[in-house]
Amino acid sequence: MSLPYTMVFTLLMTEANSVNRVVKVEEVSEHSHHHHHDHVSESNVAARRFYAQRNMYLTGFTLFLSLILNRTFFMILDLLQSEEKMDTIRNEALVQSKEYERALESETKLKKEVKELNDIVATHASAKRDLDNLKKQAKQQQEEYVRLADANTEMEKKLQGVELVELERKKDI
Repeated sequence: MSLPYTMVFTLLMTEANSVNRVVKVEEVSEHSHHHHHDHVSESNVAARRFYAQRNMYLTGFTLFLSLILNRTFFMILDLLQSEEKMDTIRNEALVQSKEYERALESETKLKKEVKELNDIVATHASAKRDLDNLKKQAKQQQEEYVRLADANTEMEKKLQGVELVELERKKDI
C-alpha cells in the first residue's frame, strides 16, 4: 500500500478509536449520573468526555486535511504534467512555425523563379516570332531575287538577240 493510503487508513482507525472513546465516556457518564452526584467524579467524567471529544474532532480534522492534501498533491502532479505537455506542444508549434516560414520562403523563391522563367519563355517566343518573320522575309527576298535574276537573264538574252540582229544588219549593210 502506498504512503498516502496508509496515512488515511491510520487516521480512519484513530478516528474510529476516538469515536469509541466518546461513546464509552458517554456511557460511563450516564451510569455515574444515575448512581450518585459526586462533584469530583462528575467533573472527572466531564474532563474525560471533553478530552475524548477533542481527540475525536482533532482526528477528524486531521483526516479531512490529509484528504485535502492528498487531492492537492495529485492536482499539482497533474498540473506539472500538463505544463510539461504544454511546453512540448509549444516547442513543436515553434518548430512547425519555423518550418512553415521556411516553406513560405521556398514558395516565394519558386514563384519568383517561375516568373523569371516565364519572362524568358516570353522573350524566346518573341525572338522565335522575329526569327520566323525574318525567315519569311528572306524566303520572299530569295524568291524575288530568283524572279529578277530570271527576268534579267531573259532580258540579256533578248538584248543579245537584238544586238546580233543589229550586227547582222550592219554586216548586211
